[in-house]
Amino acid sequence: MRPAPLLRWLVIAALLTSVVGVPLIFREEFIAVSDRILAAADERPVAAAVLIASALTLDVFLPVPNGVTNTLAGAAFGFVVGTLVIWVGLMGASLAGYALGRWAARPLAARLLGADDLEKAHKLAERAGPITLIVSRFVPILCEVTVIAAGIAGMTFGRFALVIALANFGAAMLFAAIGAAAVESASADLLMLGAIGVPLAAWLGWQGTERWRARHAR
Repeated sequence: MRPAPLLRWLVIAALLTSVVGVPLIFREEFIAVSDRILAAADERPVAAAVLIASALTLDVFLPVPNGVTNTLAGAAFGFVVGTLVIWVGLMGASLAGYALGRWAARPLAARLLGADDLEKAHKLAERAGPITLIVSRFVPILCEVTVIAAGIAGMTFGRFALVIALANFGAAMLFAAIGAAAVESASADLLMLGAIGVPLAAWLGWQGTERWRARHAR
């Protein structure tokens, strides 16, 4: 049985609220927590790097606020090391998602995504392939769905690994650059740009593109 459309939209709304809305609503608290995380990273950088990379890896299974985590990594470790830490975490999530779609069996993936959403993701992966993987890196929810869909669609692992490694590296560089710049300029606004602005803009852009495509497909 397909989940009710209202239920699907409620789930999407809840995920977007956790990824984008929470840092925006609790801006002052977010800045205070960020300061504590940056201080902890100075004291125990290796532990902080492992924690951030692990959180990003779990993003494929849990609603981890990707933009927040990525930007804080850049702020904590600077551009070069931050890029590496973010890339490792994003690759962990991407490979886990691909394995789930490719080898953990379609029924399990369907339980996590919903049968209707899974079918859409499958068609999306078949239609766009590597392009979808690249453009989805900044879009909340879609970035997890597409790597699972790539596995379900049977994209070869070598092709997937090459495309996703390059796409994740580009995303890691952008977020690390924003986080590092936020610390250098002591700008809370830049920190919020990476945590909220980039994911929100990517989500709105994807929604607009999908609606335009749906209108012209009729």
